[in-house]
Amino acid sequence: MKASTKRMFSIFLSAIFIIAALVVFVNFVKPVYKTITDKRSEVASREKDLASIQTAIEQSKNNFADYRSLSDFQKSISLSLPQDQSLASAIYQFSSLALTSGLTVNSINVSELPFTPPSGEENALLKGTGTINLNLKATGSYESLKNFLDKLETNIRIFDLDSLKIDQIGEKSSDAFNFNIGVNTYYISN
Repeated sequence: MKASTKRMFSIFLSAIFIIAALVVFVNFVKPVYKTITDKRSEVASREKDLASIQTAIEQSKNNFADYRSLSDFQKSISLSLPQDQSLASAIYQFSSLALTSGLTVNSINVSELPFTPPSGEENALLKGTGTINLNLKATGSYESLKNFLDKLETNIRIFDLDSLKIDQIGEKSSDAFNFNIGVNTYYISN
């Protein structure tokens, strides 16, 4: 064989190997590569779904926690502004505040003020508020009065100071006073 024929034969054989390699690649490797790509996209899609589900679960947990805190908030609002008069509770809180402040309770008078319904058409669904006036006659020191007013200010039930009268007992240098303290407390009408 001549050298040129050998060269042509080797070029032809090289071309057949290259074509065979392309045929093998197209028939065997490319479908497997496509399958791998499809699987990767499916995994990515499922990971995205998983992430959105986990986000939804976290959001549900947060919403549930918010709902619980709203329930606690509603309970504290009900203690601040009860659904009925809760007169015994109001008197007990009022007298307990006075006693723990160092005042000696002489008497407590209770009166109910006129009911105030909501006004206007847009407030037709709102409930009105009732007001109870409590008048405390007590004896004690000026410091006891200050403690009482501080505790009255931070009590869970709303007490608004309506009137305050102070009379000194005995000499001008004594620290004993008679107090006449009027407060209003509120409730929501059913």
